[in-house]
Amino acid sequence: MNKFLNKHSRSQIGLNFVLNELQLLTPFGKDILKKIQPYDRFEKDMLERELLNLEKLKAGYNDFNFLYKNIELTLSKFKNIRNSIARCESNETLDDIELYEIKLFAQYLEELCRDFSMLNSELHLSEISFIPLKEVISLLDPDESNLPTFYIYDSYSNKLKEIRDLKRKIEKEIFNAKDPKVINLLKNNRRQCVLEEREIESSIREDLSEKLREFAYTFFINIKSIGQLDFLIAKAKLAIKYNSVRPSISKDFSIVIRDAVNPEVMSILSEQNKNFTPISINLNKGSTILTGANMGGKSVSLKTIILNILLANMGFFVFCNECTTPVLDFICFISDDMQSISKGLSTFGAEIIELKDILKYEETHHGLIVLDEFARGTNPKEGLYLVKSLCNYLNNKESISLISTHYDNIADDTMVHYEVIGLKNADFSKINLSLQGNNINSIDVIQENMDYRLEKITNRSDVPRDALNIARVLGLNKEILHIAEKYYKEVNDEK
Repeated sequence: MNKFLNKHSRSQIGLNFVLNELQLLTPFGKDILKKIQPYDRFEKDMLERELLNLEKLKAGYNDFNFLYKNIELTLSKFKNIRNSIARCESNETLDDIELYEIKLFAQYLEELCRDFSMLNSELHLSEISFIPLKEVISLLDPDESNLPTFYIYDSYSNKLKEIRDLKRKIEKEIFNAKDPKVINLLKNNRRQCVLEEREIESSIREDLSEKLREFAYTFFINIKSIGQLDFLIAKAKLAIKYNSVRPSISKDFSIVIRDAVNPEVMSILSEQNKNFTPISINLNKGSTILTGANMGGKSVSLKTIILNILLANMGFFVFCNECTTPVLDFICFISDDMQSISKGLSTFGAEIIELKDILKYEETHHGLIVLDEFARGTNPKEGLYLVKSLCNYLNNKESISLISTHYDNIADDTMVHYEVIGLKNADFSKINLSLQGNNINSIDVIQENMDYRLEKITNRSDVPRDALNIARVLGLNKEILHIAEKYYKEVNDEK
């Protein structure tokens, strides 16, 4: 069981879109992204510190922009030297390219330490610290040239310098010599110099690798901090771009979301010159029911809620005006768009298998269970009974459950019931005027007039009429609509 959604579900809710927005600059930050998981309940303090660091970085971005730019430029220079450090730890001899990259790493770290020290004197970030590698630089730059180059320098060995001087002298003699026999003798002498030179160089590489071995742990500490800083700055820039806010981590098991948006859906709508309607909802232990017309955006609402709660638990700022969430043990999202269906299972069968696993896990853990139109793939009567039974069962659990459904009379007085406002307050005379003589854009007109906000309702509220209103706008036969009106009236009179 995937405790926090499988790859398919993460893509469904828009998490991949958000993570792809991160402008990571180092291989170490990218590795953190690959392995990212939500914090668990025992890491609540770590999560709070991560969010506080992120808040400080976001707040200071404009005031210390020149330092951020310098740090980002330096971060972009780092290469992944972990394999070389691991080889060094294993008593292997590094080659010149590896020694060169380690030297550059140490030099870039000096630049990073300088700018980060200035920034951190203002921001006071926790959990991030760097250990300068001046001794490594001295080791790999014995001439103190401070150049971004490396080779086995003459200053490593007097014997090496003598051999190289002799080799250069012989090369000069070869250039000036005329006698083939003399040239041949000189070449043999040069060949001997080269062999001695290589032997000494190899010995120096072994010695350098051995001396670098004692810095291996320091390298790995710095690598970890570089990745953390890279990841934090990327998250801060993402928060600035979307004006995201710091989520509050609640002590009780409840969720509050105000004006949440989904960046991926928002981006798609923006390309169509449309706006995303923010979602607000309060969730507590037990079952919360969400109803509304099929065109009312229930699925988008659910994905938006899950996305923001998951991001908060991962240590991100959220795409809301306000978000309060506990640290969750799991997040479960079951919809009819599941990979299990492609493996030969029916929609309903795939839902049952996934639900069975999560209900077993829920017996000892507390999390968020979200079901989108559960049991839509079976016949209506059985579906109604199953959804009603499931909602009653989950209502007595410690986890938070949010269930969207098109079935009526699911929520009882012990459950919270939200409904998409939909076309309840729409001006149908205005809609009809927009559609006069042109049904081509009828869907667009409906979407423009649809109110996607959620409102809390009582179980004694009138049966929603969005399906009927949509059918009317789309031009369904008037006689059918007239008969349907009578049924709606009868049901509401019974209430």
